[in-house]
Amino acid sequence: MRFPVRAWVSDHPLLAYVLLAYLISWSWWVPLAVAGVKTRPGQGWPTHLPGLLGAAIAAILVTALAQGRVGLRGLAARAYRWRVPARWYLLIAGTAALLALAPVVRSIRGAPLPSAVDYVTYSGVGVLPVVLTVIIVLVVNGFGEEIGWRGFLADRLLDRHGLVPAALIVAPVWALWHAPMFWYVENLAALGIAGTSGWLLGLTAGSILLTWLYASSGRSIAVVSLWHTAFNFTTATHAAAGVPAAAASTVVIFLAIGIVLGSSRR
Repeated sequence: MRFPVRAWVSDHPLLAYVLLAYLISWSWWVPLAVAGVKTRPGQGWPTHLPGLLGAAIAAILVTALAQGRVGLRGLAARAYRWRVPARWYLLIAGTAALLALAPVVRSIRGAPLPSAVDYVTYSGVGVLPVVLTVIIVLVVNGFGEEIGWRGFLADRLLDRHGLVPAALIVAPVWALWHAPMFWYVENLAALGIAGTSGWLLGLTAGSILLTWLYASSGRSIAVVSLWHTAFNFTTATHAAAGVPAAAASTVVIFLAIGIVLGSSRR
């Protein structure tokens, strides 16, 4: 007797999504972790980036199985929902603008100013032209994650649980999904216990902010993907090291606290 895959996925879409996202992503990441290699900023190989697409691929496959063409059209419409109020683009621009702290802080300290390459020296990406690096990160890190975590998982939890509970359900699933990278992505492997605790706090705050941004922008995957990309450049590049990354993470935590407090008053 054949296992009725389509029927099972239709009955358990969230579980199917999570299992498939882990399976696809970890199929790339676990072998790298076992091999003992290191992914470093400015180094194009080995790289963890293809594994990030597992979240999006899982969302597309589960949507196709559970909802067919109607579901895929809805997912695509949210992914290409660029026409949103200007305030969301201002938030994205403001997040990216935190990188301006890099030359200011270095000038105060008397250190050399960051070069253009420093602003786009990104983990798992070789030294490429600025525009190409931004496009790669937007497609793989932005849409690759957000089509799944916000566009599929949070999208289905929002109506059932509300904004903050939905974000808090997504957060640990999203965090554990990253686990294999702590063995071979240099930036994550260097965090230690204290750093990992801070990373978990930041990721939880990010889950709240991204879910709020997704819901408030009319469920635009495009907007959350852009913001996710802007945030990563302000926290995960050579230029962002130190004060800019700390400032960006602190802002996200305070915004998340504000969202939680605002939601509790409703």
